[in-house]
Amino acid sequence: MDIKIDDEYFGKLAQTVIDGDDEECVRLVNAGLEAGVDPLDAVEKGLAKGINQVGEDFGAGIIFLPELAMAADVMKQGTAILDDRIKASGAIRMSHGKIVIGTIKGDIHDIGKSVVATVLQANGYDVVDIGIDIAVDTFIDAVKEHNADALGMSTLLTLPLMEMGKVINRMSDIGMRDSVKVIVGGCPVTQEFADEIGADAVGFDAQDAVFKLDGLLGINRPRAGTAT
Repeated sequence: MDIKIDDEYFGKLAQTVIDGDDEECVRLVNAGLEAGVDPLDAVEKGLAKGINQVGEDFGAGIIFLPELAMAADVMKQGTAILDDRIKASGAIRMSHGKIVIGTIKGDIHDIGKSVVATVLQANGYDVVDIGIDIAVDTFIDAVKEHNADALGMSTLLTLPLMEMGKVINRMSDIGMRDSVKVIVGGCPVTQEFADEIGADAVGFDAQDAVFKLDGLLGINRPRAGTAT
């Protein structure tokens, strides 16, 4: 059956993310590409809207981390296909800035960090996810290599928390702190702790991370429930 590229198509694509249906997402993405969909539109009008809705539902307590992680995985699969087509066409996705993100040394938890990375990407950020158990120098090297506007650090554990402070101190020592915004997050991270180590903001969930990073980098966009 032929696919018509219209609001209904983009709505169905968004719904695959909300439902965590990776097979249907891949099917719709490929069918849309065959029908001539602009891959940039498929990301921004379809997948991004889906992951944003999931992020809002998570923040409101309507869904929980397993559903959020499933949605992020679907988003990744769909975006990977579309990004390949975007690159092949020579087009450039909108970017509000580049952020390096990773889980700090001593912590191998991946899900929360990956969800934040996916939601940031869906909201127009160029995200470089450098993984888990990341040492101080690796964070610094990645920020330099990618000329990042911001650095995001995450942990679910209390014991390695001060690794975040070590990274920020190293950035100050080498003169790069003023040019790179730092956002931190994870279950044990509080605003008081972030202030103590000199971070610019705390992302308390994925959508909050987008909101905080927007503020740090001067990005203005409409928020859910606000007039436009």
